[in-house]
Amino acid sequence: MGTTAWEGDSSARRDSTALHFQALAILPEYVTAVLLGLPLTAALRDVGAHLERCATCRAEAEALHSALEALYGHEPATFPEPPPPDLGFLRVPPAPLGALARAASGVQGAVDRIRDGVVIQFSETLLALMRPPALARAVGLRLRYAYTVPQTSDDDPHITIEVLAPDEQDEQGMVRICVELADADPFDQAGSTVFLETAEQRFRGETDHTGLVHFTNVPLDDVACWRVVVQPRPASA
Repeated sequence: MGTTAWEGDSSARRDSTALHFQALAILPEYVTAVLLGLPLTAALRDVGAHLERCATCRAEAEALHSALEALYGHEPATFPEPPPPDLGFLRVPPAPLGALARAASGVQGAVDRIRDGVVIQFSETLLALMRPPALARAVGLRLRYAYTVPQTSDDDPHITIEVLAPDEQDEQGMVRICVELADADPFDQAGSTVFLETAEQRFRGETDHTGLVHFTNVPLDDVACWRVVVQPRPASA
C-alpha cells in the first residue's frame, strides 16, 4: 500500500494522534461523498486508505455512515403544486378600436410646444388615461391622476404631473409637477417656472433643486379644464 499525502511526512508517521485528527476532520465529507456516489478527491481517497488500516477511525466512519444513511435513504417529501395566482383583477377589458383612436387623438392634441415652454391642456379624454391603480398612494394621499408628457427628442424636459387627494374628500387636493432638464445636473434642477390654471384660479411656482413644484389646496371639481404651462429654465442659467 502506497503512502498517503500526509503519511509520507516523517513527523506525521511518528504522531498517530495528529494522523487521526486529520482523517476525522474530513470524515463527514468522505462519508457523504461515498453515500451520494460522488467522485472522491485526492484528500478523500487518502481518508479511505487510512480507514483500511485504522480500526478507530473506521468505527467512527461506520457510525457516521449509519446516521447519514438514515438521512439520505428517505425519499424527499413532496407537496402539490400551488394553483396559479388569479390575476384577473389586473386585466382591463380592451377598448374598442374607435375609442382607442379617439383617445390617441385626444392625447396628441393635449400637448402644445411653444417657443419657450410646453402647454398641457387637460380634457375628459386625457383624464381617462391618467387614472392610476386604485391603491397608488403617497404621503397619506391617494394618487387620483398621473400623466407623463411625451418627449419628442432627448433634449425635451421630462415632465410628469400627479394629482393627489385624501380619501375622505374630493373637493381639494395637491398637484405635484416634476420638470427634469436633460442638460442640467440631476441635483441642480431648480429654476423652471410652472403655471397651473383652473377654471377660477391660477397657481405659479418654481421647481426646487429636485425639479419638483407643489401646489396645495387646488380645487378638484374642474380637473378636466385645467391647463398646465411649463417654462423650463434656460440652458445658460
